[in-house]
Amino acid sequence: MGRVRAWATAHQESAPAWLFATLAVVVLLSRPAPVKAQQALDDDTLRTRVLRSIETGQQALIQRQNRNGSWSDDRYSGHNIGVTAIATLALLNSGLPAEHDSVARGLTWLRRADVDPTQTYDMSLVIMALTASGDRRGMGKVAQLASRLENEQIVGPDGGSWGYGAGGHVNPASGWRDNSNAQFAILGLREAAMAGVPVDLTVLERAELHFLRSQTGPVNLPQGTGWNYNGQGPPTGSMTVAGISSLSVTDMLLANDDDVSRDGQIDCCGEQADPVHDAIDSGTRWLSNHFRARSNPGTGQWPLYYLYGLERAGRFTGKRFFGDHDWYREGATWLVEEQSPREQVWVSSEESAVVGTSLALLFLSKGLSPVVINKLEFGPRDPLTGQTATRDWNRHRRDVSNLVEYISGLPQWPKLLTWQTVDLRVAADGEGVAALLQSPVQFISGADRPEAIQGRELELLRSYLTQGGFIFAVQNCDSAEFDTGFRDLVNRLFDGQYELRKLPPTHDVYRSEFLFATDTAPPELWGVDFGCRTAIIYAPYDHACRWDKWMKHDPPRRPLAVKTQIEKSMMLGTNVIAYATGRELLDKLQRPKVLTPAEEQQMNRGMLKIARVRHSGGWDTAPNALRRLKAALEAVNLEVAVEIPNLAANDPALRDYPLLYMHGRRNFQFTEEEKAGLRNYLESGGFLFADACCGSSQFDESFRALVEEVFGKPLERIPDEHEIYNFELGYDIRRVTRKMPASGRDVSSLKAEDVIGQPVLEGIERDGKYVLVYSKYDLSCALERQSTTACAGYPTDDAVRIGVNLVMYGLLQ
Repeated sequence: MGRVRAWATAHQESAPAWLFATLAVVVLLSRPAPVKAQQALDDDTLRTRVLRSIETGQQALIQRQNRNGSWSDDRYSGHNIGVTAIATLALLNSGLPAEHDSVARGLTWLRRADVDPTQTYDMSLVIMALTASGDRRGMGKVAQLASRLENEQIVGPDGGSWGYGAGGHVNPASGWRDNSNAQFAILGLREAAMAGVPVDLTVLERAELHFLRSQTGPVNLPQGTGWNYNGQGPPTGSMTVAGISSLSVTDMLLANDDDVSRDGQIDCCGEQADPVHDAIDSGTRWLSNHFRARSNPGTGQWPLYYLYGLERAGRFTGKRFFGDHDWYREGATWLVEEQSPREQVWVSSEESAVVGTSLALLFLSKGLSPVVINKLEFGPRDPLTGQTATRDWNRHRRDVSNLVEYISGLPQWPKLLTWQTVDLRVAADGEGVAALLQSPVQFISGADRPEAIQGRELELLRSYLTQGGFIFAVQNCDSAEFDTGFRDLVNRLFDGQYELRKLPPTHDVYRSEFLFATDTAPPELWGVDFGCRTAIIYAPYDHACRWDKWMKHDPPRRPLAVKTQIEKSMMLGTNVIAYATGRELLDKLQRPKVLTPAEEQQMNRGMLKIARVRHSGGWDTAPNALRRLKAALEAVNLEVAVEIPNLAANDPALRDYPLLYMHGRRNFQFTEEEKAGLRNYLESGGFLFADACCGSSQFDESFRALVEEVFGKPLERIPDEHEIYNFELGYDIRRVTRKMPASGRDVSSLKAEDVIGQPVLEGIERDGKYVLVYSKYDLSCALERQSTTACAGYPTDDAVRIGVNLVMYGLLQ
């Protein structure tokens, strides 16, 4: 490894009467839904088409499967093993389980003893398919094929690459090599290593050196340099993404403990040359300057093969954009247009139906995976290019990548999670808060003071937090400068109204996934409570350095002290992500609706008006919950005014609002005047719906007491057969999920148990109609997507449907 590094370094509504309000609602409900102008293939439309393409593409592959479980292809008659493997891999990665009949038959065929691949493509793809299944029955063959791949590597002064292999149509003795075979060999070895098969590090060192040598020009060129097929001609897109991906893999697998002292101390911030990342960055610049989604840059051939590699390069490097191009959205848009409407397959002049469809499915499905973390790029800028002038924001380049890989391997999480980098200034100047809402967590780290986050960038972070966002910050290099600077950033974000406070050992974050015992000092975390939860969490310790060193299988002779540090940091990072997301993750084309200032300035005439009841128990805990519900109400043809006033229960203005909403999470009391005002409002035809944020027992106790004081009787459970559970103008909510934090002495971490059934709703009935409906389980925080694993309540989709039914019933009761 040292030889490689050394070599590379050298180189308005006026009528308040109830009648008019109700009539307006009926009119709104009965008129046709407004037609909204849409841009071609917005995210919702594109997602619908992508999911449809994946489903029909799967069926097209299944219909082409042979009776014995294999697939064959006239164009690749010598590669039927590889064709079967890539089709099986595509079905697995696009969502079909290993138990699915077609997948199971494909895997069974690949495991057969007489299926003995000898060519590089075939061996690599079989390894990928068998490891993707998660079935240990194929591990013996995986180990055998990995060893065979190692032995097929070309050695010598210019070695490190691969040809077609011993069974290929090119004689290995000729020294033939190409970067296409090489990338597949490296991908196969990666999957074998991730499955626990030992891989010869010397083979990986030679492969890394080969890709460093074979780049087509100096890495320091402003326009970047890429890779070609076999050392001849200009770079191409397919081979450049192969180079980027291959170096990303070797860099991860060759990570070592050269920066660890004999007593297990890690030097997290030692300065050293980084030729591998320089080469990756250069390749990324070339691709950004030559990017096309509809064809392979540098050549018009192999477009589907190129997209397959593009997805991997984008995912491995955390890139959402190459240049100004959103590679997944552009690629997916082209693919859904190019799918054969009759046969539901993808073909090109070089790629046949089975292989082409498999490549397209791999791009569409893997690229659609949830983005769990945005790693924010920020800092001082180069005055000429506008690019960040330092890499302080990215001191540990594999930190977030490794953390996401680790989380993907845990139970109760999706098998494939992704991450991406977001340039904070580019987002502030362009897409705005929607760019950040691509992910539920924004990650900030560094050793320098984050003073460059000013103006529009600061306003963007502030807006993101008010939209229900979450910031996770980690200090690098034991830096007092970053610590002081981040605390100042928090002060500037909230104009001094909030500050970081040390989280107690009993905070939910310490048991959201793994249990950190309260009787010992858990890793130090600081936070800011904002909305339903702690919305900023800061670690004044370089956990990112430990994430950067994580490997699925520890290298030989790694000191126990280092393993312990890494595992503790991985567990803490996982806990923060679990706390921030509640494990409710959206795919790449889903994101919460942005609440824009323009919306808040819309005229409210002719729209349903809802007011929020103000009290002392956290009346504004989930400030955007009703606005989130607004979009769902529009889907059932009910327009809601954006303006949501906050009124005391004895405010005369209550008569202008047919519905009141109330939530909170702390104890509260009403004055006698407020109790009388609420009673008069409800007895005069008004309707109140309420919930306890995160199932708060304090709010629940106070709300029940208030109801008894106002009505002289307690809340009663709404019967299971009541229309509210299957409202004609709303939704059928007779079967929803209620998430309940697990309890009891034997619980080692905070995990939610799912209870399936009707929502638990209680109310007060007058003259045969409920004038008040209450949920003791959370709706509000779920509407804001701020519920945590400690929240007793409903997931977001169910909370939306329940909320719609409550509003519709309240209006028409």
